[in-house]
Amino acid sequence: MIQYWLWRVSLLIWRWLPPAVGYRLADFVGDVAYFAWPKGRTYARSNMGRVLGSGADRRTVGRAARQSLRNYCRYLVDFIRFPLLRWEDIQNKVRFDGWENFDRALAGGKGAIFVGLHLGNWDLAAAAIAFKNYPLNVVAETFGYPPLNRLVQEARRQRGMKVIPLERAAAGVVRALRRNEVLAFLIDHPSLEAGVRVNFFGAPIQVPSGAAVLAMKTGAKLVPGALVRLPNDTFLGWVGEFVDIRLSGDFQADVQTTTQQVMDSLEAMVRHYPDQWFAFRRMWA
Repeated sequence: MIQYWLWRVSLLIWRWLPPAVGYRLADFVGDVAYFAWPKGRTYARSNMGRVLGSGADRRTVGRAARQSLRNYCRYLVDFIRFPLLRWEDIQNKVRFDGWENFDRALAGGKGAIFVGLHLGNWDLAAAAIAFKNYPLNVVAETFGYPPLNRLVQEARRQRGMKVIPLERAAAGVVRALRRNEVLAFLIDHPSLEAGVRVNFFGAPIQVPSGAAVLAMKTGAKLVPGALVRLPNDTFLGWVGEFVDIRLSGDFQADVQTTTQQVMDSLEAMVRHYPDQWFAFRRMWA
C-alpha cells in the first residue's frame, strides 16, 4: 500500500516536473545512496573493479561505481514516469540498431528470446520493441497489493507488452513462443547455488540457465541485446545476432555452452557502458 501511494504521489509530481530537474535530483539521491549504503557500495565497487580490470585504480573504480548508482536512480525516474510515456517519446528518444536480427530470429517460426542484463533501461527497451510491432511478452512479478499491481502492469500493457504473471510463467512463456512471439528475459541475477557456471569478465559466475534451456527445448532463437542511456538522456538500443545453438547430445554441456555464448555477447556491452550495469549485489563467488 505504501509503494502504491508513493507511486501515485510521484506521478502527480513528475507530471509537472521537467525531466532534466528529475535527473538532477536522481543524481543527488544516487550520491546519498552511495555513501549511506555501505553494503551496496562495497558490492558495486567490487563488481566494477572486475569489469574495469586490474589497470583501473581505486579512484576510477569508485567513480564508476558511484555513477552506476546515479544511473540507476535515473532509471527509477524513468520507471516512475513510465505511465506518462507517449509513443512519440519512444520515437524521439530511442534509436535501436539491429532490428533485422529479430526478423531473422522470428523467421524460424518458433519465437525469439530477447536476453539482456540489468543494464541501462530494460523497461524502455521492451516498450521500444513493442513500438516496432514485435509481439513482446514480459514475465512480471505480481505485487501483493492489487491496486499497485494493476497500476504497474497496466502501464506495461499500454506500451504494447503482454504481461505473463510470474506464478504462471512456465505455461505462459511456452505459449508465447509457440505463437512465434518475443519473450524478454534478464539473465544476470546471480545464482550461487544453482544455475549454470560461465565465465564473465575472466572469472566464473553462476547465472540462471532458463533462457538456454527454454531455447533448446522449444527451438526459439536466443537474441542478446540492451538499451543504454546516452549523455543527452536519449537512448541507444542494440539487437544482436541470435546465438547459434549446436546440440552435442550432452544436455548440461549444451546449456553451459549456449549460456556462455549469450554472456560473451552481453559482456561486450558492459565493457562499453560499465557504469550502466546495475550490480549492487555479489556477482562473483
